[in-house]
Amino acid sequence: MEENRYQVIDPDNDKYRLTAEDLKKEKKGRKKGLKVLIAIILVFAILVGGAGIFINSYLSKLNYGDSKGTANPDLDNQESLSFDNQSDADADLRSRLANNVMWYDDRIYNILLVGVDYGDEEAVMFKGAYLPRSDSMILISINSVNNVINMVSLSRAAYVAIPGHGNKRLNTAHAYGGATMLVDTVESNYKIRIDKYITVDISGFEQIVNAIGGVTVELTAEEASAVLGTKSAGTYDLNGAQAVAYSRLRSIDTDRKRTGRQRAVLNAIANKLKRSSVSTMIGLLDEVLPLVTTNFSKAELLAQVAKTTKYFSMSINEDIIPHVPHPLSTRDGKEVLILDWDEEDKYIHDLLYPGIVPQSAKTSVVQSTEK
Repeated sequence: MEENRYQVIDPDNDKYRLTAEDLKKEKKGRKKGLKVLIAIILVFAILVGGAGIFINSYLSKLNYGDSKGTANPDLDNQESLSFDNQSDADADLRSRLANNVMWYDDRIYNILLVGVDYGDEEAVMFKGAYLPRSDSMILISINSVNNVINMVSLSRAAYVAIPGHGNKRLNTAHAYGGATMLVDTVESNYKIRIDKYITVDISGFEQIVNAIGGVTVELTAEEASAVLGTKSAGTYDLNGAQAVAYSRLRSIDTDRKRTGRQRAVLNAIANKLKRSSVSTMIGLLDEVLPLVTTNFSKAELLAQVAKTTKYFSMSINEDIIPHVPHPLSTRDGKEVLILDWDEEDKYIHDLLYPGIVPQSAKTSVVQSTEK
C-alpha cells in the first residue's frame, strides 16, 4: 500500500501512537458496548410478547423525526481546517462526489446509530439551541444473505465532504443539519445506502448510570486528576456525573482515546446489566427511550423488534473504519483523519457485501424502503 501522503504529525509521539494493547482494548470495548444494546433489545422483545398497549406506551416515549436545534452560525469558522497536502485530500473528495452512485442490496439493511451530546459545553452555553456534533457513529448492517450483523464504527475525525458545507470532519455534519445531514454525508462519502437512523443523547447517561447504582472504571493518573481531582491511578466507582465527565475528556490526549473512554463506560454499564433483574432493565427503558430520536415509524420499529429472535441467531462482527489507524493531522490544533478511500472502499465492500454484487442507485438522503 502507498504510504499515506497526508501524514503531518510526528508518528513517534506517544500521545498519538496506537499500540497493539490499544487496539485489543478497542475491540473488547466494542463487544461490551454491544451487550448493552442487545440487553435493551431483549427487554423490548419481552415487552412485545406482552400486551400491545404496554409496548405502545413505551414506543410513545421515543422522539420521532430529525434532531432538534439549528446550526451554529459560527460553525464554518470553528471548523476551518488547514493541513499539509490538503489540496490532494480535497481533490480526492471532489472525485468521490462526482461519482454519484452507491452500493446497496435490498437484502442488507443499514441503520446508523448516532451518539450526540446535548450536554456538551457549546450546547449548554446556548441552551441547547444549536445542534451538537456527533460523538459516535456506528453502522449496524444486517445481512440476511449471510446471516451476519456487522457493527462498524465510523471515525468522527474522518475528513469528508459535507454536502453544501465543504470538506470537514465527519462529526460536524450533524451540527450542520442533524441526523438527516449526517446520513447524507455518510452516503455521499462512504457510498453505502443508509435505510434508517437512531440517535441517542448521551448527556442522559448520567441518569442511566445513577439508575444502575454507578459504574466501576479503571482510570489513569491523568484521567483521575481531571475527573476526581486526585492524581492516583486506579479503579474507581463513578456516579453518573463523574462517568459523563470521564466520557467527555478531550484535552488530555487524542479523540480516539476519548472514544475509548466512552466504550469503557459502556463496558461498565454492561457489567452491571449482566447482574440486573428484568424489572431493573425495564425501569432503565424509562431513562433511555426519551433520549432516543429516530426516523423509524412505530410500525417499522415493531416490525424490527418482531425479528429479534432471528437477529439473535445471526453471528455478530465488529469493525472500525478506517480499519487501519491513520496518523492524525493537527496543524491547526484539530484532529483529522485522511482516509485512503480506494483501500477503504474495497474493505467496506468485502465487509458488508461479501460474495454479493450490490446494486447501484443515485445517492439520496435516507431511503424509506420498509423491510
